[in-house]
Amino acid sequence: MITDDKITEIFCLADDFCKLYERMVKKYSLESPKSSKRKYHRDGKMNVAEIIVIMIMFHSSNNRCLKHFYIDCVFSDFFSCNPR
Repeated sequence: MITDDKITEIFCLADDFCKLYERMVKKYSLESPKSSKRKYHRDGKMNVAEIIVIMIMFHSSNNRCLKHFYIDCVFSDFFSCNPR
């Protein structure tokens, strides 16, 4: 498994990449026409960099099922009742 320090380093790199990517998309993309349709879905609560880190952790592990990996490794580590 990847150490906590390495996860923090990967998150910082992914966050920097996402910030740069968003700036480039805003700078070089065409404006979309304003539509009168309602927006029904709320934005996600997870940052894109957090999702990237979870996917990197999943692909570097030996798990085959993302759901079980998330429940066993990510969800249990970050939301456990036991303080570290």
